[in-house]
Amino acid sequence: MPVNSAVVQRSGMGSMQPHSPTQAASVQPTITPAAPPPTVQTVDTSNVPVHQKSVIATLTRLFNETSEALGGSRANLAKKREIEDNSRKLGTLFAKLNSGDISKNASDKLVQLCQALDGGDFSTALQIQVLLPTSEWDECNFWLATVKRMIKTRQNVRIN
Repeated sequence: MPVNSAVVQRSGMGSMQPHSPTQAASVQPTITPAAPPPTVQTVDTSNVPVHQKSVIATLTRLFNETSEALGGSRANLAKKREIEDNSRKLGTLFAKLNSGDISKNASDKLVQLCQALDGGDFSTALQIQVLLPTSEWDECNFWLATVKRMIKTRQNVRIN
């Protein structure tokens, strides 16, 4: 009886299975790289509610002013990292505003904080910033320290 080399009988098994070199190699799922975190420059803000648009505008302006105060494109490596970190943290906040993934209380406090910043009242902005973690820590712990650091940086810089 002729032997088919493409079929291998496995002892203890009643069925015949074709043998091929590709069968032994497992199929690897295609791994798509994770999308980079949103930044101030890349985040989508097209769905931010009208009453929160001022938060985006004010915090973007604060980011730009503090980035320039830290040296902007001429900043040393540590300051560049700080600017990039600020951008990622604010980008995450903006993405949450865009998706509606922020509580009314935190949103209202952010609006008040930005109104204080718009009026140049940094001490009030910092007081409001202190209130946020007492009630909304879980949703603001990622970006709140960045906002505080930027307010303090901006407070210490005179901008024309």
